[in-house]
Amino acid sequence: MKHLIGLTALLLIAPAPVRASGAAAMPAARYTIAQIFARPGLTGYSPEQVQWSPDGHYLTYLLRHGPRGRANLYLVDVARGTRSILLSSRQLSGAAAPPWAIKNQIERERITRYGVKSYRWSPKGDSIVFLSHDQIYLYDLASRRIMQITHQPGAKRSPRLSPDERWVSYVAHGMLHYLAVRGGPAHQVTAPGKDVLNGELDWVYTEELTLRSAYAWSPDSRYIAFLQFDERPVHRFPIVNYLHGRPHVYEQRYPTAGSPNPIVRLGVRDVLTGKTTWMDMAGTPDTYLARFGWLPEGDRVYGEVLNRAQTRLQLLTANPSSGATRTLVTQSDPDWIDVHGGPHFLKDGRFIWGTEQDGWYHLYLYAGDGQLMRRLTFGDYNVLALDGVEQKRGEVYFSRYTHGPLNTELFRVSLRGGQPVAVTTRPGTHAIDMAPNARAYVQTYSNSVTPPSVTLVDLRNARRTVIRPAARLPYRFQRPRLLTIAAADGHTRLYARLTVPPHFDPRKRYPVIMYQYGGPDVPPTARDAWRGAFFLFDQLLARRGFVLFATDNRAATYFSHRAQAQVKFHLGRIALADQLAAVKWLRRQRWVNPKRIGIWGWSFGGYMTAYALTHAPGVWRAGIAVAPVTRWQDYDTLYTERYMGTPQQNPSGYAGSSDVAAAHSLADPLLLVAGTGDDNVHWQNTLQFIQALINADKPYQLLVYPNKTHGISGPAARTHLFTAMERFWLHQLQ
Repeated sequence: MKHLIGLTALLLIAPAPVRASGAAAMPAARYTIAQIFARPGLTGYSPEQVQWSPDGHYLTYLLRHGPRGRANLYLVDVARGTRSILLSSRQLSGAAAPPWAIKNQIERERITRYGVKSYRWSPKGDSIVFLSHDQIYLYDLASRRIMQITHQPGAKRSPRLSPDERWVSYVAHGMLHYLAVRGGPAHQVTAPGKDVLNGELDWVYTEELTLRSAYAWSPDSRYIAFLQFDERPVHRFPIVNYLHGRPHVYEQRYPTAGSPNPIVRLGVRDVLTGKTTWMDMAGTPDTYLARFGWLPEGDRVYGEVLNRAQTRLQLLTANPSSGATRTLVTQSDPDWIDVHGGPHFLKDGRFIWGTEQDGWYHLYLYAGDGQLMRRLTFGDYNVLALDGVEQKRGEVYFSRYTHGPLNTELFRVSLRGGQPVAVTTRPGTHAIDMAPNARAYVQTYSNSVTPPSVTLVDLRNARRTVIRPAARLPYRFQRPRLLTIAAADGHTRLYARLTVPPHFDPRKRYPVIMYQYGGPDVPPTARDAWRGAFFLFDQLLARRGFVLFATDNRAATYFSHRAQAQVKFHLGRIALADQLAAVKWLRRQRWVNPKRIGIWGWSFGGYMTAYALTHAPGVWRAGIAVAPVTRWQDYDTLYTERYMGTPQQNPSGYAGSSDVAAAHSLADPLLLVAGTGDDNVHWQNTLQFIQALINADKPYQLLVYPNKTHGISGPAARTHLFTAMERFWLHQLQ
């Protein structure tokens, strides 16, 4: 759930800067909703699957072209700043096909939502491994020859070479396999079991712990560490495809709040002996294995073990031969622990690990035995990411917000301590992908009216290579105003975004459309960043005469952990209080029509829309709730219990946070939107809320998208949805 706000980004890039303005009139050039969502959209194709060579000397990425959207693989020489095609779409074959060519909606969203890669650099940097039509291929950079490695039938996932490049590993049918690159039989890492995954992630770990792989080779290529998920205790959830002649049922393993989790344990396969040993960590329904990997020497494997209440996190290491463990560091928190990146181990055994022990998420340096050496970052801000470490110079790179949440910048600090120094300083948002040697980075830059540009920055000689300039759009946009307003407590300042129509006249009164998300631990809604299709849609609404407004609440990520913890045991209450404070602020503006204020949101924002209209009836004129959670008993264990505890422990909090329980109070027009194939926020949520509305004799409007998943993706569906939203606002607010 924490990443659902990413649906609003849709960062698309094409050749060259946007001409933007404040309140000037729109020129003759116009665009439509259909053009926003047509492929490749108004801003063109963006570089995808950006990856560094292991030594950091080269950068590769896929770039699509033409109406079919097939991709070439490009290579950039960091030192020279030159670019060339490494593999053509013809050579890549199936690996070049666009995600939208995948017919299975759930698989398509898995690939796009979680950034699944179709190719990978070899550990020595001398070849590229890629998946095409269910087989693994190797492209040798020296000979420029492509070799097919596997011939076994069936779909494969997560291919990679061992560090010595003698073995290739992959996941098929929930089992991790490995075989010799030069041929031979495929081996399994353990005995198969029904409803047991070995080396493949389950849904909830991928979504809520942001893990992207369930196995890792040891540096000496002798061992493979892998996660095993025993899903037999987990409830099955049916997702029905009604569009076939005979409905097809897909049964998803989905642990809902208070119900059994999968039993997860860490195994290590000895490739030389064929023996699998289980590490003495986790392995019960009441623990999570949040991170794992290898120490640099390869003699020990590590794991982060989180208790089910998510209030205690242990960093353990284990002997791969015996499974015996020892504890390096233990973190505890009375509310919850946010699991960010795992520990970053240095060559000398020291490691960098983040914690919120002082109320803000900061980086700390530890000795190899787990003793704290020093704190690396200080201040009233949260470190967003540890981007890289240049060990020779002893420099640590990290990202954080500046000017509240408005800008996202890259900083550098010494391992010896001292004041961090800003590396990027341009107002806006800098998304950083740093090379393994931390001597170069890829910067994706945007601001509120400028689509993203992608630039390679070589820190050794300050060379800047433009990979993709910002798109040049022939429209004059209304620049959003970024401001602060008072929260419901009267003193906390909340950042907000305000967009007014062209030819804005403060003597007139305008209808207002409020957007909100409201959930904890997500990027802020008010920041200086390109918002993709949602920004372009807002511009159309502004042209229609609407004011667009959005604000966060006191659980936003730019506040301290202690401030965010105010939501503990009751989701919705604080977020609603702050949205009500925002409505009061709007009504004090002479140019706002106080009787024509609407509200909408997606996912948690959909939940908050229904919550607002049922817990504060009469405040908003109307609302749109897209893919909403409506009762927290229906959502997953990891996300929900982090903030709410279990339904058994906190029945009053679940009841008070429920849209379903308050459905009888709905008094304003509400448009509900849902996809029947949603494997994240299940269609069940919408149906349960509708049943409660029927029981209370309350009218509702409903848009259903057959088989569509949480993003309701695709040009036809998105065009239909946003056109319907525009009609709804015109009818309800004008």
